[in-house]
Amino acid sequence: MAMAACRPSTTPLTLPPAATPENKTLGPGDVIEVRVRDQEDISGPYEVSDDGKVRFPWVGDIEVRGKTGAEIAAKIELELASGWLKQPQVTVRVTERQNREVSVLGQVKEAGSYPYKPGLTVMQAISQAGGMNPLAMPRRVKLIRQTDKGRQTFEIDVTAILESRAQDFGLEPGDIVFVPESPV
Repeated sequence: MAMAACRPSTTPLTLPPAATPENKTLGPGDVIEVRVRDQEDISGPYEVSDDGKVRFPWVGDIEVRGKTGAEIAAKIELELASGWLKQPQVTVRVTERQNREVSVLGQVKEAGSYPYKPGLTVMQAISQAGGMNPLAMPRRVKLIRQTDKGRQTFEIDVTAILESRAQDFGLEPGDIVFVPESPV
């Protein structure tokens, strides 16, 4: 009973979402496959430019940054229907994504960038980086995330996660996990 009182209480940390929903919206460098029914000459892959647009034949530049495939298809259909085609049918599929990685830096065995997969957690990312080295300070791991409020840093006690006193945290594309060096 006395030992339970010595354990520090952990308050659940809630992380804000990344600046854009990771699975649905598009950004620079992403590639989409646009298919227009019975129009093979304009169907094909299109890369999102740095300004968040794709140049589509007959239509010109289409803003795609932050939009889903369905929203882009509806926009292209609307533009094609205004003088080019009667009742166009357009489908858009994302074929490549850029910056779908998380970085694990600091006192880990193999610091670097690792592919993001939905459901990836802080502990899994550290594990992918070979785990923490003996100089690591697991109680002060930093998670750096770009949010709608700008770049934010959160401190995570990995020891509490390992001891089942805290939940692991889900990562999002572009997150940085930094394991600091212990001062001793």
